[in-house]
Amino acid sequence: MLRELRLGNLALARDLVLELGAGLTMLTGETGAGKSLIAGAMALLAGGKAERGLIREGEEMAWVEGVFDLADRPEDARYCQRLGIRLGGDDVLVLRRELKREGRGRVVINGLTSSVVLLEDVGSRLLSIQSQDQQRVLGRSAFAGEFLDGMLELSDDLAEMATALDAHGDCVRQLDDRRQEVDLARQQLEIWQYQYRELNDAGLDPAEEAQLAERLSVGRNARGLLEAAGTARQHLTESTANARELLGSAEAALAPLETASTKLGEILEQIRDAQSLTAEAASNLERFLDVLEVDPASLDELEERKALYEDLGRKYARDVDGMLEMLELLAERISRQESADDDILVLDEAVTEAADRVANVATALRSKRLAGAVRVAEDALACIRPLALPELDLEFRILPDLDERGPVQVAGHRCRISRRGADRIALNVRTNRGEAMGEVGNVASGGERSRIYLGLSVLAGTRQRQPLLLFDEIDSGLGMDNAVPVASLLQRLAQRTQVLCITHLPTVAARGRTHLQVSKQAIEGRTVVSVSPLDGESRLAEIARLLGGEKSGAAAGDSQTAYARQLLEAGESA
Repeated sequence: MLRELRLGNLALARDLVLELGAGLTMLTGETGAGKSLIAGAMALLAGGKAERGLIREGEEMAWVEGVFDLADRPEDARYCQRLGIRLGGDDVLVLRRELKREGRGRVVINGLTSSVVLLEDVGSRLLSIQSQDQQRVLGRSAFAGEFLDGMLELSDDLAEMATALDAHGDCVRQLDDRRQEVDLARQQLEIWQYQYRELNDAGLDPAEEAQLAERLSVGRNARGLLEAAGTARQHLTESTANARELLGSAEAALAPLETASTKLGEILEQIRDAQSLTAEAASNLERFLDVLEVDPASLDELEERKALYEDLGRKYARDVDGMLEMLELLAERISRQESADDDILVLDEAVTEAADRVANVATALRSKRLAGAVRVAEDALACIRPLALPELDLEFRILPDLDERGPVQVAGHRCRISRRGADRIALNVRTNRGEAMGEVGNVASGGERSRIYLGLSVLAGTRQRQPLLLFDEIDSGLGMDNAVPVASLLQRLAQRTQVLCITHLPTVAARGRTHLQVSKQAIEGRTVVSVSPLDGESRLAEIARLLGGEKSGAAAGDSQTAYARQLLEAGESA
């Protein structure tokens, strides 16, 4: 429940604190005293739009703060914790909204800076504001369905409907994307196939490309290489004074004195290494000469192969590795295109299955609505008829939302589908005997719509989750006697939740468990709004003021006070 509401520099509220209790609290005051300012402040805590014009003249910042006690609301406490909002052991939650004349405002939740989005999420869960202007929502096309579904507690069914519809949409998008891909690929298939054959037939190999330069260089210089290698071999092993024999002679001359000098021994070891390397070089030259061929035809093949690598590289603007990757991609595209018919068949079947699920969920949703609509209408009539609408008839009309181009069939009809199902739900009423039933927004007058909406609000309030309901002059347009049932409804509602009612009717105000009076006064040349708790004589005087001589035949003064006393006594005993 809301323990305290604090306003600072908000319009005419300089530093205002409202202490609220459980049950039904009445808020009264003269016209223009600032009652609606209280409702506006609560709307800010629920994430409502913040206007800089609300900041008190001469101030740079305004703020509103609500102190909520969630000790008796464990579900709301757990919800806050899931959102990352830390609550102390006292389960107190403080919501604060700051408005700044320059720059952006600020949201603070339990001392930590937060966002308007989170405030709206949490605030709308903790309080609900119902005003006389909201009777206009009766004319919204979605109102009847939302109200009926809420009364029938179909949130799980609606979630299932949304999930089924999303799944169907995903399947349709996948099928459309695949068909578009197939259409585009059909135009590219011949090109892909040609490119694949060209790259595949080329037999590209990164290792081969690296070897081609060496093989071409050898081929182009084969004759010179033969002559040079042959001459070198002769100098190493075959000529009269070849390197191998000379190194052998040097080794033979030094070997007897090997131990005489350490340095000489090292030199001798170098000569022996040179002998080994000379023999290895001669052997390699022998093998080189054996495999070296002078073949113009082979050289031409190498030149053609090298040119192929270069031509393909320029054509596809890729190196060999890139062209091999392209070859794999082309193979995948061609294979995917060849399997297109099978893919589309599978996706088409998935769309059909998803559509069937949508139809089944929508059908089940419709069945529950049809089964419960009569009971909800009867409960609504029981609440509303006492509000000076004794001849009211009311029904929820549930019809398929027909659409020849609808994506699915529900109960044999092709229907338009939304996340709320395949139904078109209307709230039809008849306010006077003998008239035809019609949609409430078209048939009922403004006052009648206000009372109908009040009754529906109270009925919905028996299932509401908010710990606080604020009714802002929703009894406007009713006389004192006709407002008595309104007060009874509010009292009944306040047995389940905290209710704050802004009213100008004494018959309603007298029913409150707590009574607060809003007034204006001038302090230091500035108008300031204040709120005072009323009890005993002060409350009696306020009820008498609200009477204002409306009681037929009553004299001013004592008679109004006497009647006010009767109203208060009746409210206490109700």
